[in-house]
Amino acid sequence: MMKLLVHGLGAWFAVEAASGRYPRPIAVGLTMLVTRLGAPAMALAMAGYGFKRLQEAGAFEGLHSDRPSATRRRAPATAQRRGRSRVRTSGIG
Repeated sequence: MMKLLVHGLGAWFAVEAASGRYPRPIAVGLTMLVTRLGAPAMALAMAGYGFKRLQEAGAFEGLHSDRPSATRRRAPATAQRRGRSRVRTSGIG
């Protein structure tokens, strides 16, 4: 489990370095350290970098909808039904 955490953390640093978050000398140093971790870290880094590029290109924009949730849509209808079920008086009484 610890190896997976180390590889994942190294891959995350490599992806952030490749995206331009750090200055060039630091990015090169981080990339060299990640390559020393081996194939699992490099595979995770390549997958993470590909995912980040897809996200920047807008590939996942359709997954986040701006529509209200189903529970929000049902709430006004329930309130309307409650209003109709009340007994109205004619005012004489």
